[in-house]
Amino acid sequence: MRVPLTFGYRTAKVGFIGVYRGEENSLTASGLPLASGVSRMLSNELPQELHFINFILKMGKYLCKRTTPKPTHGKEISEKGKPNLQFEDLPVDLICTILSKLPQKEAIRMSVLSSKWRYMWTLRSKISLDGGAVCGSRKRGQNKYCQRFINNVKKVLQNHQGKMVEAFGIKFELDSILVDHLNKWVSFAVSARTKHLSFDLAPIRFAHRDDRYIFPFEILDSGSICRLQHLQFSFVSLQPPSWFGGFPNLRKLELNLVHVTRKELENMLCNCCCLEWMSMVRCHLKDELRIELHATKLSTFIYEGEFVPIVLNHTSKLVNAHIFFFDAIFHHAVASLFHGLPNVHKLTLCFPDLQLEKLWSFDKSLKFSCLKHIQLFAHILSHGSDKILYLAYVMRAAPFIEKVEVHFASGHSLWFAQEGPLRHELGHGEYKYLKNLCVTGFKGARGQLEFLFHVVENATALEVITVDTTERMLESDSRNEYLCSIARRAIELHIREALPPKAKLFVL
Repeated sequence: MRVPLTFGYRTAKVGFIGVYRGEENSLTASGLPLASGVSRMLSNELPQELHFINFILKMGKYLCKRTTPKPTHGKEISEKGKPNLQFEDLPVDLICTILSKLPQKEAIRMSVLSSKWRYMWTLRSKISLDGGAVCGSRKRGQNKYCQRFINNVKKVLQNHQGKMVEAFGIKFELDSILVDHLNKWVSFAVSARTKHLSFDLAPIRFAHRDDRYIFPFEILDSGSICRLQHLQFSFVSLQPPSWFGGFPNLRKLELNLVHVTRKELENMLCNCCCLEWMSMVRCHLKDELRIELHATKLSTFIYEGEFVPIVLNHTSKLVNAHIFFFDAIFHHAVASLFHGLPNVHKLTLCFPDLQLEKLWSFDKSLKFSCLKHIQLFAHILSHGSDKILYLAYVMRAAPFIEKVEVHFASGHSLWFAQEGPLRHELGHGEYKYLKNLCVTGFKGARGQLEFLFHVVENATALEVITVDTTERMLESDSRNEYLCSIARRAIELHIREALPPKAKLFVL
């Protein structure tokens, strides 16, 4: 079966569009299982590889363009010339390169277009083997399904024996049957000179499971230790031996549902002088009460879990920090971050159950001296509606703050709640660099209004204020248009009059 290049082009283009729309897997780059509403608000960039795919596809369209041959010797040729070039005539290396830029599912789908392509997807220089994509839905028992996945992985790796594999990833629920095979697959990654290694072994239901795959550090040799640049582990236990000296060229580390102690983590990262991006999501720290890292090039840090002090010393290049504490008192969390993240430029704080206390004092010598942008995601329960104004304390600790976002989520109890202090009880504050303020989930509560008044009256350089009645923090919002309209009128009536001369107010 010979497939025209145009057909292959259209098929590949479908995969390209699928990526462009932002299809995600269970363990995303941000590594955070937040509500999709929060995830959508975090910025995403189009991968650079897609520009290469677009170029290849356009070239394919150009190559298959039909042309009419010029008449020769005075004879007219009415039949249009047909292209002889077929997609399958392209060099295998080029086809593999194109397939390596497509998502795994789209690459597998292309294999049905020609019998010659049946196993072409297995020749990709980037191997990502997802149980759902490789084996389909689970129609049989767990053991048979697991064995089928093992057999499929074996076939793929046989096609790559002796070849370099830039990225190697496994996504399958951890099963005792897999352990020995996982060790063999680590050995394969070592022999294939892999730079990006990913083991996503998290089961759908993991709440009461304490078992983890113990990563075999002893299989790594000096070459692979120096070669690895990106590690992604989910449902893994990290127990590096005492002789292990870290990954000197590691740039990105993603840990999800990982068991590790503070000492083991420090041993693993002791020599990671190139580390730029790190996330720890729902990791079990084995009763450790502190996370301390020394990473001079770290620019992005993500943490989601129980409240523990986080200390990132010597991180002068830290740009983004995303902190999601399951259970923490607001001012305790902020106070701990003064010491732990002194150089952060953009700070995102998420509290699924925000616990605020009344007037609290902190050491005025402690400041976020580099902080320019802060995002607060606060789920306010009924017991916290009278303390919303105290969120302004974090702004006082950031003298150079330029942009503030506060995203509220709450029940019906917050609608026009009249509890809480007035802004004069908070005292005067000076936010002379603040230019942009955004508040979502506004429900006309006194605390919300007093917070807005406090900021507007103390930020003379304000340029834009956005107040939105929609709860952007949660995936769904049970809107009451009548109440929203009353809340919007309250903003127009009270806040607009207090605006600085050049400030613009947007009420949504």
